[in-house]
Amino acid sequence: MQRLSLYFAVTCAIVFALATGCGSPLPAAAPRAESLLLAAGFKTVVASTDAQLKQIPTLPPGQVTVITQTGKNWFVYPDLPRNQVYAGTEKEYQAYLKLRTQNNLPDVDPMASYYRQDAQMRTADKQYASVPWNGWPQLDVLSW
Repeated sequence: MQRLSLYFAVTCAIVFALATGCGSPLPAAAPRAESLLLAAGFKTVVASTDAQLKQIPTLPPGQVTVITQTGKNWFVYPDLPRNQVYAGTEKEYQAYLKLRTQNNLPDVDPMASYYRQDAQMRTADKQYASVPWNGWPQLDVLSW
């Protein structure tokens, strides 16, 4: 009887493992932001002074921030464990966004898709506003 219950338990464990996908290969891991930044042309800048080491934690972790230095906008991404930042220009940032899209990663700005849709709707509104309504009766007399 014990042997039968042991056989049943082992069979159930094997069936469960196969049903949950233990035998299937794992999907490819999504590329980390750091590797995408480097592929986009960002450069690593290691903090070498105490002031720089104090500034890295002030940047929002896991996201690109725009800073202005000597009248030029720089896009920086902090890497606190390595005491460095990834820095690039607008060109590198646009390449980074393109790589994120190609790798099916979500927008870096959760409101980005809303802004794109809003811009498209504004363009459509302008297009429809330019349609001449001459020859139509005054619609305000229909009294809703």
